[in-house]
Amino acid sequence: MERLPIPRSTNLPEGLRLLVETDRKMLVQFLEASAEENVFLLSRIAVDGVLNEASSAHGRFYGHFDTNGLDGVAFFGHRKGVVLAGSGEEFVRSTTELALGSESDWILLVAPREPSDRFLSHYRWRGRPTHLNRIQDFYVAQEADADVGRVPLRRAEQSDLDEVVEMSEHMLMEDFHLPPGSLSREAMRESMQQKIEDGRTWILEDRGETVFKLDVSAQYSGGAQIEGVYTRPHRRGRGFARRGVATLTEELLRTSSFVTLHVDQENSPAKRAYEKAGFRRYSEFRLVLLRPQR
Repeated sequence: MERLPIPRSTNLPEGLRLLVETDRKMLVQFLEASAEENVFLLSRIAVDGVLNEASSAHGRFYGHFDTNGLDGVAFFGHRKGVVLAGSGEEFVRSTTELALGSESDWILLVAPREPSDRFLSHYRWRGRPTHLNRIQDFYVAQEADADVGRVPLRRAEQSDLDEVVEMSEHMLMEDFHLPPGSLSREAMRESMQQKIEDGRTWILEDRGETVFKLDVSAQYSGGAQIEGVYTRPHRRGRGFARRGVATLTEELLRTSSFVTLHVDQENSPAKRAYEKAGFRRYSEFRLVLLRPQR
């Protein structure tokens, strides 16, 4: 195999390079080798391209190169999230140096278990302490279970914004074990307003009350991803999540080959609901939330 030169930068750890639009074909080809696990990154490229500083939902793609070419990708989002694709030791080590250096303001890491475990082994003694560190089961559906039943989901409208923001805030506080007042209501409102505008938030009403919501966090021609699944506590145990997820999954599969989602490995009720909706466990991810800086 032809030995390719390793791109260098005096401002980045060895082997890493900021990727730009001319790298798009190479980047997509690399990510599509594990399309299900990389659906979020493929969606970001489809929506905003490779490099787009104007989009608050986007971020920066860094490629790691060995002598044979691209062997790892790290995404540092404008909203402080980090996603890794690739598991080589040099890729992970260089990405950790980046996360300790010029990209040190990140807050949330979501990545397949192998590279994230290696990342943490390098990061934990020199970086900020973690607030949350857990294993997520990664689920994939290629068809929705036809026997679950459907519910009348509808896309949220701007008139639903207050309720959607309130439900999203409760979901994050519950899921991430956050104390009251730790989330920026203004930032959440801005984020949910954009999701509603994009048609990515869906809600279910029952007896005049909005009882259930979920969001489409990623979608491109190949696949889609669901997040933000939340049922009001006093309405749980009635199958809203199971049927709501199945309903949206069926809708997404009209234009996508697969749908994915993440769930806390210890959340047995949610896992049962997703499995009944047609999802099957695919792999493990790790979710890391850093403690806020004072």
